[in-house]
Amino acid sequence: MLKKQLMSLLGLTLIMLSGCSSTAEPQKKVAPQLNNQAGVVITSDELAELKASAKQWQQAKAGVERLLVIEQDLKLLIKQLTSVAQEQQSAAAAQKSESKIAKNSSLNPEPIAPPAPIQPTKAQPIKVQPLFALQVASVTDQTRLPQSFAKIKATAPTIFSGKVAANVESVNVNGTTFYRLKLGAYIKQENAAKDCNKLMQYQVMCIVSHYTEQSLKM
Repeated sequence: MLKKQLMSLLGLTLIMLSGCSSTAEPQKKVAPQLNNQAGVVITSDELAELKASAKQWQQAKAGVERLLVIEQDLKLLIKQLTSVAQEQQSAAAAQKSESKIAKNSSLNPEPIAPPAPIQPTKAQPIKVQPLFALQVASVTDQTRLPQSFAKIKATAPTIFSGKVAANVESVNVNGTTFYRLKLGAYIKQENAAKDCNKLMQYQVMCIVSHYTEQSLKM
């Protein structure tokens, strides 16, 4: 009896071991098949094509970015043009309204007041500055000039009749101050030259010089 039980247990054990071995073998065979299915094999030509495509995309990327920037600029430009068009329409409407108002006002013009009479203006005398004078003396002692002037008037009374313009010009020559007595006030040089020639006929030394406005102190 015991022998039969031992034989039965041994048989069950063999069956279980054979079952485990049979299930383990297919698993070992399936694993390599799964690994082969998961891997991707490409050739060197295909790899080169992929690299070329990636390089082309990098080159085109900058162009795409520029296009996006241009698109934003175009949107902004369209917005600005729309604003300008609206302003022009508003200005045209305002101008049309003003012209309509002007037309209505022209139908009923306001009376225009007559212009005020023009008052004649009194002409102001024009003062002409003299340009020439007769230099008749040049001394280093200014106190001698009144005496020289009186002597010349007495020598040629017909030339210097009445009030005569007598001026003094001081100049420095090599450190020495000279005082020049100048008579008359002429606008034209030719008139001064005529009187100078008359003085020389009276033995009075005379030259035509520029006018100086510095009155002689008598």
